[in-house]
Parts: sequence; structure tokens; C-alpha cells
Amino acid sequence: MPMLSLDVPDYSPEGGFGPEWDEGFQIALRIEDGQVYLQANNAGLRSLARLLLGLTVDGVQDWHHWHLEDWNSLEEGSVPLTVMKFPEQP
Repeated sequence: MPMLSLDVPDYSPEGGFGPEWDEGFQIALRIEDGQVYLQANNAGLRSLARLLLGLTVDGVQDWHHWHLEDWNSLEEGSVPLTVMKFPEQP
């Protein structure tokens, strides 16, 4: 199985962490007939993986979240997406 490696941005409680998008990334999100479709090129998938893994870093607070929309990271016409960290269950 191939191994992939991603650098995850540093996190601070004061500033959080910023998303790091690979050059040329494309991510689209649409809903059709009640089904969610996430489409992305390789750069978009790596960028999204980095964002998701970043939420797992020690110190990232519960409920930390990102709003992804067509004006800041998603392709034009995409539906908005909020990615949020839930609290760990005991």
C-alpha cells in the first residue's frame, strides 16, 4: 500500500490554524436527490485531507470548524460546507 505524507498546519488556541490549499486545487460540493456529492482533483483531495487531519491535532478545541463556500475554497455553484470537530465521547 502506498504511503502518503501531509504536513498539517500548526495550531494555536489564539489563532487556530489556517487552511493550506495545494496549487490548482478544485473542490465542488453539490446535493442531488438528497445525496451529497463531493468532487475534487488530486490537489483538492490532499488539501481537504490536510484540513480534516488538522482538526485532530492535540490542542484543537471541540467545535473548532471551517466554513467552505464557493467564494473562499469551493468551486462556483457549490453548496456551503461546515467541517466541525465534535467532542470526544467518554
